Amino acid sequence: MVANINYTEATGYAAKYVGRPAWHGLGKVVPDAMTPEEATEGVSDWTVKAAPLYAIINDEAVEVPDRVATYREDNGAILGIVSTDYPILQNITPMRLLMALAKTEQAGIVSHFALGKGERLAAVLELSRLTDLRIPGDPSRIDAFLVAQWWHDGTGALSFGPSAVRVDCQNMANAQLAYAEGRGLLVRIPHMGNLDAKLEEARRVLGFAEQRIEKYVDLLAQFTFIDVPRPEEAWVAGFTEKLIPIPPEMERPVARVAARDAIAGLYWTSPSLEGVPHTPYRMFQAVTEFADHYRPLRVAEAELIPARRFTTAVDGPGARQKADALRLLREEFEL
Repeated sequence: MVANINYTEATGYAAKYVGRPAWHGLGKVVPDAMTPEEATEGVSDWTVKAAPLYAIINDEAVEVPDRVATYREDNGAILGIVSTDYPILQNITPMRLLMALAKTEQAGIVSHFALGKGERLAAVLELSRLTDLRIPGDPSRIDAFLVAQWWHDGTGALSFGPSAVRVDCQNMANAQLAYAEGRGLLVRIPHMGNLDAKLEEARRVLGFAEQRIEKYVDLLAQFTFIDVPRPEEAWVAGFTEKLIPIPPEMERPVARVAARDAIAGLYWTSPSLEGVPHTPYRMFQAVTEFADHYRPLRVAEAELIPARRFTTAVDGPGARQKADALRLLREEFEL
């Protein structure tokens, strides 16, 4: 299964999610954001140790030099084979570093899961729970997440990077790594050396993401103070036509017409926009909701939909559609 959530008979599925279940329905849903200690409980509150390796040669057990096996002390599951000087990282440490990166002691972890036998783990910090980034007239917060991933099998370094959505499974974790690295916003920290210096470097790199979020919020805030042209119905129809053009030679424009209608429908009636004034900001949020959640995907297997939707929302057609909407709104209202 693409989710690949670790499962043991003793503890069940090793995953916790805040507020709503993951797409795969596995793991535990908890009501409030978690501290590292709360997140590890029942998910990754086991100790990682190293054991010598032996090869059977001529019916004799011969110790393998320079290599050890990492394993879980709770159930003896072997996680990987690493060098003898490989520093063992306990699961609580990356989450505490995640909190240190954001310079917070507040509960903010909204997703934590172990994959495979427990050789790879991830934790997601929701930055909007730690700051007060709000758009005037909109009760919702700006979604911004910081993701930590770490391995016990030597195949990956501890990494930190941003995400536009909550990461819930293996495919989404893979997509998040590619997304962050593609933008130069993935920080890898080896399990050794001066962690304080590495944290400062990580803060410097990820600070660019924070600055971009602040500029983005400032721009959207300006949209909230602008009235849309009247008659409003004509403006909505005209905007969706500019956003999703239909060339005269297109023989089957059904999908594009449906997309226009869906965005207009979200603008008028989306529950997530209840109470939000009828401004350009409302239109941008309608486009965002469509691009992130309703834009049709060509995926044969249902299990692949979440990862594909993640990719298209942050680095694909969905992301381009949101960028086009922002550009058109800025051009029309001269911002």
